[in-house]
Amino acid sequence: MTNIWKVGFQSIFFRFIILFVSISLFIQIINFATYNMYLQYVQSHIETNYISSLSNVASSLNHLFEGIYQSNFLLALDRSILSVFSEEEDNKDISKYADISQSVRSLARIKYFDSFIDSAYIYKKKDDLIISNEGTFSASFFYDKVYRFEEYPADFWKSNHTSNQLFSILPPSQISGTTKNVDKVIIPIVQTKIAEYWSNNLYVINLNAQAIVRLLQDYKLTPGSILFIADKEGTMLSSSEADFVRNSELQAFMSSLLRTSDTGAPVNYREQKMRVITLNTNFFYNDVVMIAAVPENEIRSSLSNLEKLRTWSTIFTFLLSLILSVAFSKNLYAPIKSLVDRLNGPRNNEFKYLNDEIGRIMNNVQSLNQQLSYALPLANEQSLVKMLKYNYLYDDVSIEIHPHNSSFSFEHDHFIITVFQFNFRKPFYHSFSESFQSDSSRMLTSLLKALLPADHPCYFLEMDAHLFCLLANVPEGTSQEFYQRYCEDIVELFRTDEDFLRVHAGIGSVGHGYKGMRQSYIQAMKALWRISPFDGKRVYTYTDIDQEPGVMRYLLSRDDENRLFNLLLSDKKEEMHDLLKKIIDQNLAARISPSLLKELYMRFYMIGLQVLKQRDKDLDEETSNLYTSFILSNESLSVDQITESIFSYFDTVSSLSSETLKFDVGSFKAFIDGHYYEDIHLEMLAQKYNTSAQYMSRLLKRELGMGFQEYLLDLRIRRAKELLSQSDRKIGDIWEAVGFNNRNTFIRAFKGKEGITPSEYRKNMNK
Repeated sequence: MTNIWKVGFQSIFFRFIILFVSISLFIQIINFATYNMYLQYVQSHIETNYISSLSNVASSLNHLFEGIYQSNFLLALDRSILSVFSEEEDNKDISKYADISQSVRSLARIKYFDSFIDSAYIYKKKDDLIISNEGTFSASFFYDKVYRFEEYPADFWKSNHTSNQLFSILPPSQISGTTKNVDKVIIPIVQTKIAEYWSNNLYVINLNAQAIVRLLQDYKLTPGSILFIADKEGTMLSSSEADFVRNSELQAFMSSLLRTSDTGAPVNYREQKMRVITLNTNFFYNDVVMIAAVPENEIRSSLSNLEKLRTWSTIFTFLLSLILSVAFSKNLYAPIKSLVDRLNGPRNNEFKYLNDEIGRIMNNVQSLNQQLSYALPLANEQSLVKMLKYNYLYDDVSIEIHPHNSSFSFEHDHFIITVFQFNFRKPFYHSFSESFQSDSSRMLTSLLKALLPADHPCYFLEMDAHLFCLLANVPEGTSQEFYQRYCEDIVELFRTDEDFLRVHAGIGSVGHGYKGMRQSYIQAMKALWRISPFDGKRVYTYTDIDQEPGVMRYLLSRDDENRLFNLLLSDKKEEMHDLLKKIIDQNLAARISPSLLKELYMRFYMIGLQVLKQRDKDLDEETSNLYTSFILSNESLSVDQITESIFSYFDTVSSLSSETLKFDVGSFKAFIDGHYYEDIHLEMLAQKYNTSAQYMSRLLKRELGMGFQEYLLDLRIRRAKELLSQSDRKIGDIWEAVGFNNRNTFIRAFKGKEGITPSEYRKNMNK
């Protein structure tokens, strides 16, 4: 009996050893087989990463062109730019030069808008004039001495037309000229439109191609890779190679890549195989193709260490498996032997004991799973936020797989979303300390979580600063009215503190499944925007009638614009506020989107600028930057915040426009009459009388019937006629005595006024 047991023991023991060795060999076979698979995976992974990198480059450049578009739109706010850019007949008075000077400053701001922008200028073809961020130049001088393009001579720009395109991206060109422009490569962006204003003139933004080269170099995944950007005509716009403009070999290589239809197929460049990845995209309505060429030897070199590691790991694993298989086999056999001894003992109740223990463990596991089914959704809060806010899960398969992998499930298959927005008012920030302000969101979150309705499973998510989402998992047929009453109760808690905090709530409809959950969130956000700031309603429930009927514009009639303009000029704040409330309420009732409400704000902003222009006033730079930053902000702002900013802006304009500029016109005229022979000009007089030149010019024209220059010239000619007829003074003494700078100017002005020369006038008077 003992010999039989020993034979059995040896048989089981060696079977364990054979099992471990077989597993080790099987692992090595899999390791060897998967190496080539991993090589294919690395190639595919590099291709995927390059697609992502090229997409990031495209996104960065699109952001650049979007910024150029926004700067174009802001230029439309500058009347000086529009006056210079338009095809209107040139003015001969001083306002023309003021417009040009203001345009130079505006273009300088565009130049510093982004580090990719090298310069910006307007080419007035009729005047053969360049107005740039560096000053004004004649076109011939500019294109020959300042910005001499190798590819684009001056005649090219004279005949250039962009066919009414929003942007026309020209191929890059080497430039020379001034010292700072030597060896630069420029990509010109040509436009014949500023906002809604078309012109035969050109508005050009020069991009620094070296900046784009550095951007492409930053996105190279391997040292020997080459990245290209080409337009739809096959012209290279940029490359990760610094000398791409003059490198004909590189241009030929890129052209061959564009002719190759098989993306990912290897091609040869400089005696090495390159794997090609392409991405078709566009830069603000201009179709382009982005190409990455990756050397295959760099792909394989990344696996060389892995190959060595695989060889050594095979030897080490095999030897280690032999040693461990013996040790583990003994350890594994020990409990089996012990169990056999127990089973062969006098009491054979081990199976009952093991069965009882296994049953108890299974019950504990079941209880634990049930608890986790409620706890895990809370642990996956960020996944839910992404699902709602960013459309994180894109298709039905992903939506179903994600909760399954996260080991949690919802009790019901329907959802309803409620969105709360807390708008803190100015008195709140003035009345409480910074530490209390920073803790306010945490306290509000704790309060709302404590008041969650217990009828259905609910999850409270923080979507953004002061924006919270209540996700309720409800059975089919649940009414929105239940959550409307809950929201109204929450709002009532804060009614007495509305001077510090206003609570708004938007309720979506009941949706089925995870897509229905996101749809309910979108509806709740739309409902939040339906709430008017001018009535006491703080809760809005989304219904079928709230479906937006397509693309709309904001509602602002020409009559309302004129009324606002006149009320601002008249400083009638109460009537102006009533009209603003009426216009904003009409737009909210029409259910316009937040972006359209900002567009309406832009219209209000331009009306205010027109009023200030009428009063010869300007916003200070800090205030102007505040409002323009608000308009261009990408933040999610509430209706209250936008409305409050509109009212604040109009109050600022009203206070500025109500400041009157007064001075004695009689004393002003007397000063001119007494000092006409001196070198006086309008800007000097405006400074003397503490007013603006434009305002003084308009007031003088209204009082005297003529402008300042005309009045001064008429006065000097009248005095010259008196001296010519009543004295024997030389004409050279007379023109200097009445304030002219030289003889020719005096004679030309006298003849233009009287029709004859001063000498002829004196002869006629002496006959």
